[in-house]
Amino acid sequence: MRTILTIYFTKKLLMADETATLWFHEFMGLCYATPLLGAIIADVFIGKFRTIFIMSLVYVLGNAVMALSAIGKWSIFQASSSLDTETGYYNYMPEVWGPLLALHLIALGTGGIKPCVSSFGGDQFKASEGIQLRRFFSMFYFSINAGSVLATALTPELRGMKCMGEETCYPLAFGVPAIFMVLATIAFLIASKWYVKIPPLGNPIIDVAKVTWTTFFGKDSPQKLYGEKKVGETKQIYRILAVFIPFPFFWALFDQQSSRWVIQADRMNGNVGSFEIKPDQMQVINPAFVMCLIPFFEIVVYPLMKKIGLPTSPAFRMVMGMFVAALAFIVCAFVELAMEQRVNAWNSAHVNDQRDLSSMDKENQLHVLAMIPQIFLITCAEILCSITVLEFAYAYTPPSMKSVCQSMMLLTSSFGNLVVVIFTEVTKRDLHQYIMWAGIQIFASCLMFYICRKVQAPLEEYKRTNLEGQEGEEVEMTQENRKSSKAYED
Repeated sequence: MRTILTIYFTKKLLMADETATLWFHEFMGLCYATPLLGAIIADVFIGKFRTIFIMSLVYVLGNAVMALSAIGKWSIFQASSSLDTETGYYNYMPEVWGPLLALHLIALGTGGIKPCVSSFGGDQFKASEGIQLRRFFSMFYFSINAGSVLATALTPELRGMKCMGEETCYPLAFGVPAIFMVLATIAFLIASKWYVKIPPLGNPIIDVAKVTWTTFFGKDSPQKLYGEKKVGETKQIYRILAVFIPFPFFWALFDQQSSRWVIQADRMNGNVGSFEIKPDQMQVINPAFVMCLIPFFEIVVYPLMKKIGLPTSPAFRMVMGMFVAALAFIVCAFVELAMEQRVNAWNSAHVNDQRDLSSMDKENQLHVLAMIPQIFLITCAEILCSITVLEFAYAYTPPSMKSVCQSMMLLTSSFGNLVVVIFTEVTKRDLHQYIMWAGIQIFASCLMFYICRKVQAPLEEYKRTNLEGQEGEEVEMTQENRKSSKAYED
């Protein structure tokens, strides 16, 4: 749905580019802030299965409101309508509160699903099924990107259809995902009897908060109240969270693929023969690149780095990924500059017909495929940062604290979208925006390098003395959890 969201804001709700960007990233920020709430609900109160099911219903409700608010003359959300006498089609403009209500419901629903669905899948495997578990997570990540490719390619086509007296069909574009979500929720419920449902075990976020409070404000030492093990785990969590500090800046750049980059693509020539590439369809390239580049990095890039003497540690990969993200926006700025130069050339040759980026004929602009280099670079940055940080967090996090790290990692994406909201109004010129973001990301890359140098040694020391050799404990804990599943299901 987010594929067409920026276009919906600007073309249907007639929002300014900056306003559309603000609302888009406010929505994305909520989507990655609410998982903290979802994790607490699942771990402390009702368990993962019930959280996923209930929040899926909220998600479906949000999608339904989104589709209904776009229907037009039969909708209670309609604000105004007008007839285009040249085309004969109506233009129904929804009330803004309808889509915004829907988006907040969707953000709440996804917050209950995101932190639970992957770990719930992992709960289905026995401790001895390590190979199958790794395959599941690989298939899970691949399926997310495969679904993204399909949705990103299909949804703009649905949007471009004519229906209900209008030249566009947003109700269908929003309605199809709602239907698929209903089917997925029904399938999830039908398979309930075959699932392993581990009961709530308590949320380690609370334990971290207690140790932290006692450390700074308590009269007794935290070691005395909670033990050396719990205090050591809390310190390790804070080291990992320190590595997360630069990630909001990375996500601020990455998520602009669905906002500023869509606006950039909307001003470019999308004609390929008789076929037209819609601006929001350019987003399909990123997940397609992800599926191709993951094995390429594993088979070619990382072995080559080892061969020539470059480190392949998670810390080095994340720092390198941050710099690649900055490079993506530098390339994006050059594309924007080339577009501005074409406008200036037109205005010099046509004194009585002055244009700007928004009014320039697309046939005279750069082709939309000129964006492929920046999309390729941001995808490489995603593989180096987004995937690597999951490996990093898993390798160094105490077993009882893994859900904390997952929630906090999702929270960095929320902060990243907040960063976009804060900095969007700094300058109105897109070229300056892209240069600004590249500079911010270079700063974040340097910050990541500094933090990793500071915390790497204590991270390794804790891992060596506390985490290595704990597999037996984890196996025993997992088997005990599976034993309690049947009682919880009843």
